[in-house]
Amino acid sequence: MSFVRSAAAVAALCVTVLPAVGADAPALAIEVDARELPRRLVHTTLDIPCKPGPLRLVYPKWFPGSHGPHGRVEDVAGLRIETDNGTVVRWTRDEVDLYRFVVTVPDGTTKLRVKLDTVCESAGADRAGTHTVGTPDLGVINWNTCLIYPEGPAADDQPVNVRLQLPAGWKYATALKADGEKGKGDVVTFGTASLTTLVDCPLIAGRHLKTFKLDAGGGPPAFLHVTSESPEVLNLDPKIVDLYSRLVREAWALFGVAHYPEYHFLVVCSDTLGQFGLEHLSCSLNGVGERGLVDERLRKGWWLANLLPHEYAHSWCGKYRRPAAMVTPDFNTPQKTKLLWVYEGLTEYLGEVLSVRAGLLTPDEYRLTMTGKIRSLSRTAGRQWRPLEDTAVAAHLSRNPGNSWNQLRRLQDFYMEGMLLWYECDAIIREKTEGAKSLDDFCKRFFAAVPGKKTVAGYELADVVRDLKATAEYDWEPFLQRRVAAPQESLPLEVVDRLGYRLKYTDKAPGAGRPSAPPDNPAADSLGMSAPGGVIASVDPGLPADKAGLSPGMKVIGVNGKKFSANRLRDAIADSVARKKVELLVEDGEDFRAVVVPYADGLRYLDLERVPSHADVLGDILKPRAK
Repeated sequence: MSFVRSAAAVAALCVTVLPAVGADAPALAIEVDARELPRRLVHTTLDIPCKPGPLRLVYPKWFPGSHGPHGRVEDVAGLRIETDNGTVVRWTRDEVDLYRFVVTVPDGTTKLRVKLDTVCESAGADRAGTHTVGTPDLGVINWNTCLIYPEGPAADDQPVNVRLQLPAGWKYATALKADGEKGKGDVVTFGTASLTTLVDCPLIAGRHLKTFKLDAGGGPPAFLHVTSESPEVLNLDPKIVDLYSRLVREAWALFGVAHYPEYHFLVVCSDTLGQFGLEHLSCSLNGVGERGLVDERLRKGWWLANLLPHEYAHSWCGKYRRPAAMVTPDFNTPQKTKLLWVYEGLTEYLGEVLSVRAGLLTPDEYRLTMTGKIRSLSRTAGRQWRPLEDTAVAAHLSRNPGNSWNQLRRLQDFYMEGMLLWYECDAIIREKTEGAKSLDDFCKRFFAAVPGKKTVAGYELADVVRDLKATAEYDWEPFLQRRVAAPQESLPLEVVDRLGYRLKYTDKAPGAGRPSAPPDNPAADSLGMSAPGGVIASVDPGLPADKAGLSPGMKVIGVNGKKFSANRLRDAIADSVARKKVELLVEDGEDFRAVVVPYADGLRYLDLERVPSHADVLGDILKPRAK
């Protein structure tokens, strides 16, 4: 079934979401006028049933997938409340909770009309996943940005009726279900839903939008919806569509169950909106560059190759099974994110494994990206004072980090270090069961349907340990506590050996010349710094660049007496075997100074090398499972 509609055929496009079956709260009527979305404005009218007396209305602050209080109430550009007969009702903002608005409903009033105007700030990776954004040709609507709701009823129990009007000629795609006759007049009616479901079903729209039905094998139906400013990039080669069909089939083979009736990959191909991703139970919202799906070099870049698999795996890990402390009744109750090393770390493992099993990356291509992650994690000195678990507890503080010395303060390491932890769990299971079982067996058990839990089933650490023990006998709890709850002197690298590999240094960049190879950075494993274009982006604590006094933000303008270029930096590092140093001229604010970096080991590149005497556990993990 296609969820694409043309506003040329319907003068004004409207969406209706009916109350959830069995809900006791009266329905909210929400009309969203997005015709000015290209001008970064959205206008919402809400009819809210009420009773006389105090009423608290709240703007969504926390929502699943963002892991923090990222709602932008500051984007509200107009809030007007009145009664049925047009009498203005004064509101006041709570002085402590700035997302709460308090009104006193006049006697005899059973419904308030709220007019809400929202500014859609400039598009970008930090906004498009959770916020409403638009360009003259396409847009993303996240319903949480376009509404306020009465405090009290749980979001699961709050039914809503929504009407949406898009710019003329635009098509749309969403996981919301259509109900009744379609294409008649200017209204499209959608089936029963709750406020939770509405917020969990974002919508993409644009002048150009195309839908591909994926071959889901024995699993529920799945669809790939793509919109872009360029109609040409929507003409996907059947081989590309087949890769995403294989992704769906591999997920079905891995989990053996799905908790959605059908799944929708919502993909925005736009250089303006940038890269982003956010998970939902029945869909994912994904932003890639304009040519991200059609350019093999871009498509095989780690971030894009992993994006759709990662967000898709979240349907099981994060949406259906979620840490109990992150299952909240509404969008304003704070979440406790201590177990994000499971929520995101396990999903990172699953997404990366699925990307290879589906053929989006070859095993050799993937090993290059894994090596880069090990390199980055191994340079994170912040783990010496801050445990992995704390990066999860304070996750939202690192969502938009600064630019300097992030290796000292740690960022959201629960993603990548969590991923390595789950690789180690897989290797341990295989070792303890002599290859009879793997993490696939844990996933089939842990992500199976939980009795009485239809859309979300919370868990504690004890539940994770229980299902790991049921898969393979091992002291899982102390092992996990050692890895996540205490500071570490260095990155635990036992996982590399357990996977059948070892780390070594070579004088040639692994994978050089391949479309998926990362950009050559000869200073990373030699001097311990990254300087794309000459501007130092990072300096690794304890390595030569750090000892020489270099810091992020400095600009390298000269190398060994010559004007800076990437090739000259590479040559200078190679020449260090003879010269025993690399000489740099740097611009530091208003100052220029010469910096001598003592170094004599030449070009060095970290590589992940097979150990022939050990089983190739990583290779076995990455093998396809679907027929």
